[in-house]
Amino acid sequence: MGIGEALAEARGQAGLTVTEVSQRTRIRETIITGIECGDYSACGGDFYARGNIRSIAKVVGADPEPLIREYDAVHRAPGPLSAVSLDELATPVQTPGRRRPNRTTVLGLALAVTIGFVTYSFLPRSPHSASAPPAATNRVVTDRHTEGSGTPQAQQTVAPSLRPTVPVRRPAGPVATVRAYVAAINGHHYARAWRLGGRNTGGSYSQFVSGFSTTARDTLTILSVTNGVVTARLTARETDGTVNTYQGTYTVDHGVIVGFDVLQVS
Repeated sequence: MGIGEALAEARGQAGLTVTEVSQRTRIRETIITGIECGDYSACGGDFYARGNIRSIAKVVGADPEPLIREYDAVHRAPGPLSAVSLDELATPVQTPGRRRPNRTTVLGLALAVTIGFVTYSFLPRSPHSASAPPAATNRVVTDRHTEGSGTPQAQQTVAPSLRPTVPVRRPAGPVATVRAYVAAINGHHYARAWRLGGRNTGGSYSQFVSGFSTTARDTLTILSVTNGVVTARLTARETDGTVNTYQGTYTVDHGVIVGFDVLQVS
């Protein structure tokens, strides 16, 4: 009895249809039917034909080994790779005379791999691998000065900007942040004012600094605070003696002013 006849007879005794064998082995019905008829052309070569025979035999309850030997004797092309199937590659073969790996050695290697993985997982990461902080949301803002002019600037939409990356001591709370920002401007510490939120006013650093070139001193009055939004009035005394009053809101997030909505009121 040939291979195909043996598999077909075993399938019949198991009460299985070709479709049921196909569903259990994930082998196409046309390939199963071909093998039962002695046609292995659809298998794609000896490697796959032997694997298909083995899988079908296991499902229908036949012993695959004599069927594989018969296939090798009659159909297999010469060459070592055609003599094994996927199942045989996955099954360890104990060669006579070859010693099994020492159990202690295997456990030691597994322990070393585990320790290495845990050590790597808990190693401190480079600060450069940290993700960048979220960008501030778009806000409509009004800069208190145009570049070198001392006149209020029209409202403009500022594109999102990242929070300052230069280390800076952050004030505690929204009100403290706004007070620190104005104090830095009064003290001509423009780099600190820039880091506290000046960079979110919409211009470059040089434009930000030149915007206060005619300012003698700013006086801040806090009107209210709701969550991170501080409402305040700012009285600006210019170097020529004139006094201008501004009022609006400063939105503070994690010690940085991320949004300005300040307008001149007098």
